[in-house]
Amino acid sequence: MNTKKLLQSGFIYTLGNLLVQGLAFITLPIYTRVISTEVYGQYSLYVAWMGIITLFIGLQTSGSLSSARVKYGEEFKSYSGSAFSVGNIWFLIVLLIAFLFRSFLAPLVGFSESIFLLMVCQSYANYVVTFFGQYFIQQQRSLANLILSLANAVSSVALSLFLIFHWSDDFLSRVFGAFVPTIITGIVAFAYIYYHSKSFYNPKYFRFIVTVSIPLIFHLLGHQLLNQLDRIMLARLYSTKEVAMYSFGYSLGMIIQIVLNSINMAWIPWFFDARKEKLLQLSTYISRYLYLGVFLTLGYLTVFPELAQIMGGDKYSSSVQFISLIIVSYFLVFLYTFPVNIQFFYANTTWIPIGTLLAAGVNWLLNLVLIPHYAAYGAAMATIISYLALLIFHHIVSKVKYHYSDVSVRQYIILSGIVFSYAMLMNMFLGNIVIRWSLGIIILIVYSVVFQKVILDLLGKKRRRR
Repeated sequence: MNTKKLLQSGFIYTLGNLLVQGLAFITLPIYTRVISTEVYGQYSLYVAWMGIITLFIGLQTSGSLSSARVKYGEEFKSYSGSAFSVGNIWFLIVLLIAFLFRSFLAPLVGFSESIFLLMVCQSYANYVVTFFGQYFIQQQRSLANLILSLANAVSSVALSLFLIFHWSDDFLSRVFGAFVPTIITGIVAFAYIYYHSKSFYNPKYFRFIVTVSIPLIFHLLGHQLLNQLDRIMLARLYSTKEVAMYSFGYSLGMIIQIVLNSINMAWIPWFFDARKEKLLQLSTYISRYLYLGVFLTLGYLTVFPELAQIMGGDKYSSSVQFISLIIVSYFLVFLYTFPVNIQFFYANTTWIPIGTLLAAGVNWLLNLVLIPHYAAYGAAMATIISYLALLIFHHIVSKVKYHYSDVSVRQYIILSGIVFSYAMLMNMFLGNIVIRWSLGIIILIVYSVVFQKVILDLLGKKRRRR
């Protein structure tokens, strides 16, 4: 197995996502200072609803690409063109429905009819860009995906800031600042995918497309509900200002998810190949991957209070109280990818949406109980419990159906216990940078000693390549 390609792809995906999100976080202090918390909260709600609409707009055909790469191999490009066409045709149907029933649907999302239709179109543009990115990822073309992501992010930020400083409507400045670059990227995606697929549609792929993709709609709907329900319910029970506080804290907490998800994007194609070829050392690589996830999470838990102060200032200082819970919840998401990847490997996505929707239901019930008493902190507590339920569900499914044993229950308990305990410790010393950073240095030393051989092997390979 080409572990060099895994490391290279993982590094590029992580670097790319950090650059993209780093750009977003560099500009975050500008947004939080030049626009009101009400506008920030309003735009957060717009993004929340757009995320939900995006799930349905293209039938989630991009989600079938990883399984299609295993099943169809050399026909992957032809399959991609057909999957893309199915998503595009479905969008036209959704757009027609949205237009005909706009007077009924727009009040449900809390925006005007024109903004609602704009939201639908922007959701489709996001689907196209996501499909394009997945197209490159499954071919392990990490550099192409990096260029795509950076170009879209840089142009979006530049246009958003330009419009904010030259247009009186801050909300629409944020909307169009993101929409226009996405449309341009989408046009490039159309030309590239259809040119390389050599066909618009092949009916032999249709059954596979819909059987793998449609369950993913409900899976990702559950994820969107898990991510966005708290904001929507905070807006209903409190105010857009409380939504702004929670959205800011959630954005800071998501940084670790960006890093771990980037590594997972490189891991999935490599892991699928390794499993097909029955790689003997696969369990060793899985363990190292797990410990890497723990190390990165502990590292971020050490430094997040300083980042929160830099990004939000005193206006958003109250959010620092619950950011550690968001970080822990995303570590649980990292753990849950292990049993879920097995289900994707076997191209069986039936149970994936069931688990996610059940977790979303748990999240909704917990939000009803906790938000009235603890506001944003209660929403964060609900999130962490919901993701724990999701991990348990998918481990049981993969264990029963596929005799899954890559990660044991004991490992889940120990690793999640370490991360949660460390998070609570960091919360105790939020105002003491010396204690927190000293503990972080101790962890760094321990990891360096325990994984000394692995680190030296990697450095040795790098020197030999030179």
